[in-house]
Amino acid sequence: MRPFGYERAESAVAAARRAADTGATFIGGGTNLVDLMKLGVMTPERLVDVSRLPNRDIADADDGGLAIGAAATNTALANDPRVRERFRVLSLALLSGATPQIRNKATVGGNLLQRTRCPYFYEVGL
Repeated sequence: MRPFGYERAESAVAAARRAADTGATFIGGGTNLVDLMKLGVMTPERLVDVSRLPNRDIADADDGGLAIGAAATNTALANDPRVRERFRVLSLALLSGATPQIRNKATVGGNLLQRTRCPYFYEVGL
């Protein structure tokens, strides 16, 4: 793995400011990003840690849906009573998609932003 810098963001504004620099990448749970860094697929110059920012809430939306914070973990979302009751398939998918250790760290935002898992996309020599 290539050397990289690390900064912990104190606020969303600070995170955006730090990540605006070329070569910076956000890290929350890091379950996919760290693997990609080990393989040389991603080589950020600096990681901006957003894991402690207060964006973990799961709240009722006016339309009957849910507003889910990007930093909510897969475990928190899968076990939320509203998700289990109203969006059962989502809960089951989250529970079957990874081990408990990964679900406890992996975030909703990270899952949405992760790179494809197809091995040929990981080929760094092309």
